[in-house]
Amino acid sequence: MHTANHGRPTQPASRFFTTLKRTLIVTGLGIMATGCATYGKGVEQALSEVEQGQYVAAEASFKKTLDAEGNDRLLYHLELGVVKHLQNDFAASNELLEQASRIAEDLETTSVTDTMAVMMSNPRQGPYSGADFEKVYINYYKALNYFGLAQQAQTRTEYLAALEGARIESRRLIIRLNDLNTRKGTYAEQAEKDDQLFNKILKIFEKLQGNLVDMDQLQYRDDAMAHYLTGISFEMNGEYDNARISYEKAAKSYEGGFVKQFRLDEEMTEQAWFDAIRMMYKDGLTTKARKARKDKLSPKRQTELKRWLSDDFAQLVVLEHKGLAPQRREMNLSLSANPTLKALELTPYAFATDRYQLAWFYLLYADKDFVDALANYLNAMEVGIALNSFTKTQTLGPLWDTAVDLGVINAIGSSTRVTVPYYRPVKPLGRSVLTVNGNSSDLIKASNPAQMGIQEQMTRSSTDIQLALARAVLKGLTADTVGKAGGFLSVVGTVGKLTAQLTDAAETRNWLLLPQDIRVRRVLLEPGQHELELNSQLHGKQIHRNSITMDVKAGDMRLWRVRSLPKAVTGAAAPDAAQEPVLQTAEH
Repeated sequence: MHTANHGRPTQPASRFFTTLKRTLIVTGLGIMATGCATYGKGVEQALSEVEQGQYVAAEASFKKTLDAEGNDRLLYHLELGVVKHLQNDFAASNELLEQASRIAEDLETTSVTDTMAVMMSNPRQGPYSGADFEKVYINYYKALNYFGLAQQAQTRTEYLAALEGARIESRRLIIRLNDLNTRKGTYAEQAEKDDQLFNKILKIFEKLQGNLVDMDQLQYRDDAMAHYLTGISFEMNGEYDNARISYEKAAKSYEGGFVKQFRLDEEMTEQAWFDAIRMMYKDGLTTKARKARKDKLSPKRQTELKRWLSDDFAQLVVLEHKGLAPQRREMNLSLSANPTLKALELTPYAFATDRYQLAWFYLLYADKDFVDALANYLNAMEVGIALNSFTKTQTLGPLWDTAVDLGVINAIGSSTRVTVPYYRPVKPLGRSVLTVNGNSSDLIKASNPAQMGIQEQMTRSSTDIQLALARAVLKGLTADTVGKAGGFLSVVGTVGKLTAQLTDAAETRNWLLLPQDIRVRRVLLEPGQHELELNSQLHGKQIHRNSITMDVKAGDMRLWRVRSLPKAVTGAAAPDAAQEPVLQTAEH
C-alpha cells in the first residue's frame, strides 16, 4: 500500500537535503574564513617563478593558468608581455602588448547590457577590461621594448628603426594621456574646481556626512612618468622641441598633484623641470630657459646645468622597476534588514575579517555621521559593541514598503553574504642607491603603480557595493521564486539560495607584473669605462644587487633598465641587467 506524500520529499531524500544544506553552510563558513580563490592565488606559482628570475618557467605557468582567448585574455597578454620583456625578447613582448592594446580597445566598446549581465551574475565570469592606468602602461612597456631593441641592434639601420618605433609609441602614449585629461580633467582643472565657492560648500556637507574620501582627488587623470618617458624617447631621437614639451608636461603634472597623490619624491618635480630647461637651451629658447631656471631650479641644480649642456660627457639614465603590484583581494560582508529603522545594514563578518579589511570598510563604507552613529549606538545590544563602529546603514524610508512588496527584504532574510574587492596597505620599499666609480646617489621615486591600483579601487568602491548588493538580492529573489513552488522545489530553492551566496565573488583581477614603484636617476659620465652598481632595498633587510661595466663615449645617452624583485638571489645580477650596447641619440 502506497502512502501519498503530497509533494513532500521522502524521508531519505529529506535527510539528504538536510545534510546537503549543512554541508553547504559549513563549506561557506570555511570559504569566508579563508577567503575565496582570487586571481593572485591562481597565478601564485608564476609570480614566484618571476621573483626567482625563472622567466621561462613563469611563461609556461602563465600559459597554463590563463586562457589566451577566454575572459582573462587581456591579462594573458599583459602578464606574458612583461615576462617576455624580462627575457629581453622585446619583439615578442611588443607583439603580446599590441594584442593586449587591441583587446582592451575592443572591450571598451562592449555593450552596457552585456557588462551589466556579467556584473549581476559574477564579475569574474566576464572579460577583464583593465584599469585606465594599466592601459597607459601597455604603451609605456612598448616604448621600453623599442629602447631594448635599439640596444640589441646589430646595424645602424636597425638601431634607428627601433628608436623610430619608440618615437611612434611615445606619440601613442601622448594620445592616450590626452584622452585621459579630456575625460577626467587635468590637475590644474581639478585645482580650479576645488577653488570654486559652491564646491567648497559641498565639501563642508560631505564632511558632516562623514565622508573621509574625496574621490575626485583619487582620480587617475594624468601620468607624469609616462610624459617623462616620452621626453627621453624624443631626446634620444634628437627631437629637442618635442622632448621639451614632454618634459615640461611631466614637470607640470608632478608639481600640479601627481607627486602628492601618489606619494612620490618631491625631487622628481625639479628633475623634470631640469630636463625641460636643458631642452629649451638645446632648442635655442634661451630667454624662456633662463626664466624657468630661475623660477624652478635650486641654486645647486642651476650650477649643474653648464656641465649637462656640454658635449664632453655621456649621459646615463637609470630606470628601476621595483617590486610587484599588490594583489586585489576579496572581503565578505553580511547584509541584513532592520525593520525597526526600515534600513539595510552591512557589516564585516566578525570571525573572518582582519584589521586591513576593517580599515578598508571603515574608510569607504562605514557610517560616520551623527545620525548613523546614533542608530548604531541604539542597536549596540543587537549588533555588538566590538563591530558597532563598522556598520553601513542605508535607510530606505518610503522605499521600505516597495522593497517588501518586491520580496527584497524576504530575499535578504536574516543575513546574506556580499563580496567586494579591497587592497591591503602596501609596505613601502627602501632606498635604491646607485654607485658609479665609488660615488653614490639615491634613485628618485618617480611613479607608483601600486598606489594607482589602490586609488582606482577606492574610486570604484561605491559602484562595487551597489552591484554586490543588487547581485545578492537578485540571486535571493530567484531562489525564493523557485522555493515558493513548494514540495521538492522548496528544498531546491533553499539549497539554491545557499549556493548563490557561496558562489558569489568579487572582481580580484589586476595586472600583477607591474612594478610596485618606479625610480629614476640621471648622471653624467666621463668618456671611458665605468663600474656601476645598484643596491635596492626591498622589504625588510632584503637587498637586490645589480652591477654592470659600461664603456661610454662623449655624447652617448645610455639607458640602464633594472627590475628589482622581492625574492631575487642576493648578489646576483638580474637577467635584464646584463651589459647592453651603447644607446645614444640619433645624432651620433
